Amino acid sequence: MINMLKKLWNWFSLNIISLCTWNGAKALLNGGIYYDITESEQDRIRKLLVSGYYIILTRRKTHLTTYLIALGTWIKTGKLGYWSHGLMNLEDSNVHDDQDYRLMEATGIGVHYSTFMQVFDCDSVVLMKPKGFTIEDWTVCLDQLKKQEGKPYDTLFDLAQDNSLSCVELVRIALQASPNYLKEFSKFEAMVQSEGKVIPQMLYDCGDFDVVYEVRH
Repeated sequence: MINMLKKLWNWFSLNIISLCTWNGAKALLNGGIYYDITESEQDRIRKLLVSGYYIILTRRKTHLTTYLIALGTWIKTGKLGYWSHGLMNLEDSNVHDDQDYRLMEATGIGVHYSTFMQVFDCDSVVLMKPKGFTIEDWTVCLDQLKKQEGKPYDTLFDLAQDNSLSCVELVRIALQASPNYLKEFSKFEAMVQSEGKVIPQMLYDCGDFDVVYEVRH
């Protein structure tokens, strides 16, 4: 019975909830554009991604999941969450257009690479760096990140397994490859253990990361 309920929730989450957006309605009222981030802000992000690695959080006003995650954050922490999605980038200097950006995220279709506009057609974004991280630290974590490609999405947000991953579980498992994870991300991990779940807002609130660039609309 429990397995049947899990399968039902998995189907409902992936085929109903995650697909519920009103992008089209907003585009009709906004000259064909369904997001608020500007071209100049996108250009700033492009330059930053080419020159460094980041933990990235985004928010979309036109996605039902944004508000469900905010509600879930309130239930867990007592305050509404703002950020609804997390991911990481794997960049080098060989970027000639938006298709060349290597952004890895976990969405309803699983863990996969996305292009620039598949990620940054959003309303708000923040790029953050772990405090004191070296290029050697990044290399270890990004190697771990690459190994997650192809895993299914974790609709149950189950931290006890890593066969399937939610967006922030993906970020966490990559960071856990750092030999000093428990020291470098002690505040973040304390929040995870306290709540028993990992949600995007934790990455922003924990204090283990420096904000490099942030824009909210």
